[in-house]
Amino acid sequence: MKDFIIEEDLLIIKGDFEGDLKGDFAIKDSDQQHIEHLLLSQKGSYKEFPILGVGIKKYINSPDATSRLRLENEIDKQLSYDNFYVKTLDVNDLQNIKIDGNY
Repeated sequence: MKDFIIEEDLLIIKGDFEGDLKGDFAIKDSDQQHIEHLLLSQKGSYKEFPILGVGIKKYINSPDATSRLRLENEIDKQLSYDNFYVKTLDVNDLQNIKIDGNY
Protein backbone atom coordinates (compact mmCIF):
# COMPACT_ATOMS: atom_id res chain seq x y z
CA MET A 1 0.00 0.00 0.00
CA LYS A 2 1.31 3.47 -0.84
CA ASP A 3 0.66 6.26 1.60
CA PHE A 4 2.44 9.15 3.29
CA ILE A 5 5.70 8.15 4.96
CA ILE A 6 7.05 10.31 7.74
CA GLU A 7 10.83 10.50 7.86
CA GLU A 8 13.08 12.76 9.88
CA ASP A 9 15.64 13.34 7.14
CA LEU A 10 14.01 12.64 3.83
CA LEU A 11 15.73 12.49 0.46
CA ILE A 12 13.33 11.66 -2.30
CA ILE A 13 14.79 9.98 -5.33
CA LYS A 14 12.97 9.96 -8.63
CA GLY A 15 9.57 8.48 -8.02
CA ASP A 16 6.31 9.89 -6.88
CA PHE A 17 7.99 13.10 -5.72
CA GLU A 18 11.33 14.49 -6.76
CA GLY A 19 13.61 16.79 -4.84
CA ASP A 20 14.85 17.18 -1.31
CA LEU A 21 12.56 17.65 1.65
CA LYS A 22 13.95 17.91 5.16
CA GLY A 23 11.77 16.62 7.97
CA ASP A 24 8.65 16.23 5.85
CA PHE A 25 6.96 13.28 4.19
CA ALA A 26 6.81 11.29 0.97
CA ILE A 27 4.49 8.86 -0.74
CA LYS A 28 6.02 5.38 -0.68
CA ASP A 29 5.19 1.86 0.45
CA SER A 30 3.73 2.36 3.92
CA ASP A 31 2.99 -1.13 5.26
CA GLN A 32 5.95 -1.04 7.67
CA GLN A 33 4.92 2.35 9.01
CA HIS A 34 1.28 1.27 9.45
CA ILE A 35 2.35 -1.80 11.44
CA GLU A 36 4.72 0.27 13.59
CA HIS A 37 1.97 2.76 14.41
CA LEU A 38 -0.48 -0.05 15.17
CA LEU A 39 1.96 -1.76 17.55
CA LEU A 40 2.84 1.45 19.40
CA SER A 41 -0.69 2.87 19.68
CA GLN A 42 -3.05 2.19 22.56
CA LYS A 43 -6.72 1.39 22.27
CA GLY A 44 -8.46 4.75 22.04
CA SER A 45 -5.57 6.41 20.20
CA TYR A 46 -7.62 6.49 17.00
CA LYS A 47 -10.91 8.24 17.73
CA GLU A 48 -12.63 6.75 14.67
CA PHE A 49 -11.49 3.20 15.57
CA PRO A 50 -11.38 3.07 19.39
CA ILE A 51 -10.50 -0.64 19.70
CA LEU A 52 -7.52 -0.38 17.29
CA GLY A 53 -4.04 -0.49 18.85
CA VAL A 54 -1.77 -3.09 20.45
CA GLY A 55 -0.08 -0.95 23.12
CA ILE A 56 3.13 -2.98 22.91
CA LYS A 57 4.90 -1.11 25.72
CA LYS A 58 2.68 -2.66 28.37
CA TYR A 59 3.58 -6.16 27.13
CA ILE A 60 7.32 -5.49 26.89
CA ASN A 61 7.49 -4.10 30.43
CA SER A 62 5.38 -6.90 31.90
CA PRO A 63 7.22 -9.45 34.10
CA ASP A 64 4.47 -11.99 33.36
CA ALA A 65 5.75 -14.93 31.28
CA THR A 66 2.41 -15.32 29.51
CA SER A 67 2.59 -11.78 28.19
CA ARG A 68 4.34 -12.94 25.00
CA LEU A 69 1.45 -15.25 24.16
CA ARG A 70 -1.02 -12.47 24.83
CA LEU A 71 1.11 -10.07 22.78
CA GLU A 72 1.23 -12.47 19.84
CA ASN A 73 -2.53 -12.95 20.01
CA GLU A 74 -3.16 -9.20 20.29
CA ILE A 75 -0.86 -8.37 17.34
CA ASP A 76 -2.55 -11.01 15.18
CA LYS A 77 -6.02 -9.78 16.16
CA GLN A 78 -5.18 -6.10 15.63
CA LEU A 79 -3.48 -6.64 12.27
CA SER A 80 -6.44 -8.71 11.08
CA TYR A 81 -8.76 -5.93 12.28
CA ASP A 82 -6.68 -3.56 10.09
CA ASN A 83 -7.17 -5.93 7.09
CA PHE A 84 -3.57 -7.19 7.21
CA TYR A 85 -3.15 -10.89 6.35
CA VAL A 86 -0.60 -12.39 8.79
CA LYS A 87 1.41 -15.29 7.32
CA THR A 88 3.90 -15.67 10.17
CA LEU A 89 4.36 -13.90 13.48
CA ASP A 90 7.25 -14.39 15.93
CA VAL A 91 7.45 -12.51 19.22
CA ASN A 92 10.07 -14.71 20.94
CA ASP A 93 12.62 -11.89 20.71
CA LEU A 94 10.82 -8.74 21.83
CA GLN A 95 13.61 -6.58 20.44
CA ASN A 96 13.11 -8.12 16.99
CA ILE A 97 9.45 -9.04 16.43
CA LYS A 98 9.02 -10.68 13.03
CA ILE A 99 5.81 -10.19 11.10
CA ASP A 100 5.28 -11.49 7.59
CA GLY A 101 2.11 -10.81 5.64
CA ASN A 102 0.44 -8.23 3.48
CA TYR A 103 -2.53 -5.89 3.17
